[in-house]
Amino acid sequence: MSNFFIIRDKLPSLNDVIAKNRTNRYEGAKFKKSIETSIGWEIKKAVIAKTLKPVVTPCEIEVDWHEATKRRDVDNIHSSIKFVLDAMVKNKILKNDSRRYVKQIYHEVVDDKDNYVVVRIKERSDENAKEPIP
Repeated sequence: MSNFFIIRDKLPSLNDVIAKNRTNRYEGAKFKKSIETSIGWEIKKAVIAKTLKPVVTPCEIEVDWHEATKRRDVDNIHSSIKFVLDAMVKNKILKNDSRRYVKQIYHEVVDDKDNYVVVRIKERSDENAKEPIP
């Protein structure tokens, strides 16, 4: 069974976050909380729909960032992963977003007619672990 959820919105870029934080730290904190709350609702909907369940083992996360325009740089788009992971922890999908639990994050930006984000969680077994480079 696939373990995923969809964020049916365009998440802010790093430039948006920096601009809010420069206004004042309270505006920045309020902005972060509102984004995480919005993502939290999408997580709750996916749990109810049974497309998402909590993960207690180490995992890998795949994120498809669907973008309606080509105006934003890839690094600015990817920066919203912070909000996604924090919302997943807050909503008890991940125990923690440390490297102990999140082993890898894969990103792909997809040119599309709509803005949305697909987040897939894949539990990782020991045989999926990479060999250390000698």
